[in-house]
Amino acid sequence: MSDLLMYDWIASHARSRPSSPALIDDHSSRVFSYADIDARIGRLARYLRDTLGIRAGNRVATLAHNSTNGFEVQFACLRLGAVFVPLNVRLAVPELLEIVQDCGAAALLYDSEFEQAAGDLQAQCGIKTILMHEKGGAGPYDDAVRNGCMLEECHVNALDDCWTLIYTSGTTGRPKGVMVSYQMVVFHAINYGFATGVTPDSHCLTFLPLFHISGLNLAANPCLMAGGSVTVMRRFDPARALALLPKHTHVFGVPANYLFMQQLAEFEQADISGIRSMGVSGAPMPIPLLDAYARKGVPMQQTFGMSETGPTVTVLSAERAFDKLGSSGLPVVHIDVQVTDAQGEPVPRGEIGELRVRGPSVTRGYWNRPEETRKAFEDGWFRTGDMVRQDADGYFYVVDRSKNMYISGGENVYPAEVERVIEKLDGVREVAVLGQPHDKWGEVGHALVAINAPGALDALEILAHCRQHLAGYKIPHAITFVDHLPRNATGKVDRRALSLLIPEAEAASLT
Repeated sequence: MSDLLMYDWIASHARSRPSSPALIDDHSSRVFSYADIDARIGRLARYLRDTLGIRAGNRVATLAHNSTNGFEVQFACLRLGAVFVPLNVRLAVPELLEIVQDCGAAALLYDSEFEQAAGDLQAQCGIKTILMHEKGGAGPYDDAVRNGCMLEECHVNALDDCWTLIYTSGTTGRPKGVMVSYQMVVFHAINYGFATGVTPDSHCLTFLPLFHISGLNLAANPCLMAGGSVTVMRRFDPARALALLPKHTHVFGVPANYLFMQQLAEFEQADISGIRSMGVSGAPMPIPLLDAYARKGVPMQQTFGMSETGPTVTVLSAERAFDKLGSSGLPVVHIDVQVTDAQGEPVPRGEIGELRVRGPSVTRGYWNRPEETRKAFEDGWFRTGDMVRQDADGYFYVVDRSKNMYISGGENVYPAEVERVIEKLDGVREVAVLGQPHDKWGEVGHALVAINAPGALDALEILAHCRQHLAGYKIPHAITFVDHLPRNATGKVDRRALSLLIPEAEAASLT
């Protein structure tokens, strides 16, 4: 164990500012002070230990839309030394089962919308399940946090212990859990707080999913660490988000979130000039959208990051939003970065290379994936797989994603995962999926499929199969049938040649 220990900032603020608002649940209109939330977390931790048998190192999963409950579970895990595993609610049961089995989750807390999925998981792997009502309704969870006994003694965590597993889909198509340590969260809060002006009077609006590192740490946990407050939206709704913005100082989203708000008739009258930081990631902001928010006195802060880095690596200051258009900014304070060639040697500014990072906000690896962890690091540097360049002033620009991942509506999609599902269909000989530009979602998938015999499958059959096994954002928006996939001299699929087939072949749209 490291000599450096993790300290519970919820408990600290409950002593120093007990009546200050900590968490506001927009869906249920519940408001919790630091004293309230500290007590609820303590009672939940006792319940998890005494009733469900959760001990240090055990994994505790959640399957729920956003609510203040998610942060209660996160900090209850801290007090027990358990590992928090928020599951992606958009995944199909087979995908969820794979993750639950991979991490060996001891318990699953779910909200009422996912009762069927929770039951299916319990039947298939025997996991203990507890209803976690999203509005604070009657049930074992709410009985525990309202009326239960407090945990007498909290577990002592080392700063480098794992706090959370954020599951992403690897390039092999298998889900992998990014180990997020306490150290990562603490240093990210410092990094992000410095860059965006988080203080005890900050009020963060959170609508990105809490099963993503962005939902947890941009800027919810930094605000809670500072003693500020966080409003949690159950899911993103443009009209409701726009109505809430004037009451907040910090918000983070993807371009689609800001586009949908800007398209509302109410946008012109909305006074959002009090926002201190409006962060964006996932794709560069279009110039007209930047202009629309700048006219309202709210310049955007473009960022770059990933689950493995806490997430933030670079931030573009609001003052440079237009003269550094397309840039993701400069590195945050406590991080080292370098841009290298294929041999790991630094490249001159202006040339394209792979971004590598190291620092206290970078993961130490993937859960149960020693080989993938080994490949992800070289000489202490984490290899992001993202191709970038720096301009003469040192500002970063993301050029391409070397691992073929594309981002659809702010969600990371890995082609190998989609390909693996389509390959299971009888009649499919081979398949490749590419990300293609899309006006609404940024990128969507386009599948090129070679089948064993003409007419053996049609696009609608493939779509139906995907809907059974994949989250909606992963389903291809178009399918092109081809005789075979082009390959290079080593036998690997030539993805550049694949893209040339799309405009020349007849695509079957699935949208």
